[in-house]
Amino acid sequence: MRRLLRALVPLLLLAAAVPWLPQLLTATDPLPERADALYVFAGDVPARPLCAAELYARGVAPRVAFGGGRILPELEAVERAMTDAAVNATIAMHAGVPIEATVVLPEGTSTWEDAAVLRRWAESQKLETVVAVTSPLHSLRARLVLDLVERATGIRIAVVTCGEPLAPGSLWWLDERPLIQVNNETLKLGLYLVRYVVPARLGLRPPPGDAATPAA
Repeated sequence: MRRLLRALVPLLLLAAAVPWLPQLLTATDPLPERADALYVFAGDVPARPLCAAELYARGVAPRVAFGGGRILPELEAVERAMTDAAVNATIAMHAGVPIEATVVLPEGTSTWEDAAVLRRWAESQKLETVVAVTSPLHSLRARLVLDLVERATGIRIAVVTCGEPLAPGSLWWLDERPLIQVNNETLKLGLYLVRYVVPARLGLRPPPGDAATPAA
């Protein structure tokens, strides 16, 4: 019986923690009253570009930059080979962001590479404050990576999320789509901590966008 209890305790603790995983993956910063620019991470279409359009309309920043160099095979199949950055920029412009306030940065195929794209552009424009727009489940990983950019450059970066995180009481783990999303993001966070964040904090790896940064 004691052996059975010892085996059950870790399983019960894991089961108790599962409903709270979305909250543990979320890291939203306070929204500054004013920033030099918004930067939209690729993915979660159309939520992220629509969120950026709303923030632009509220006067948070005068420019909106869109990162992402991936081209979805579905778009290639219909001869609309648009990068993630171009797709999100198009959605945001349809939502009211003027073309003159839109910056398309068609580079990056991962969060680490996207952070490097943000850093290089922000440094080239001499920006001091940037609001990075992403989704709740992606926000902690984005925050950890962008912390490295802040430490290396002094640029203030606030991570702002679109939409509400999955609530423990929503029984999200019984729905296939959020279950897969949370599972994938948990695995990616573990990978990033081991491969990127911890080595960079220990000085064993350059931060994103550093001239010596190896390809991700």
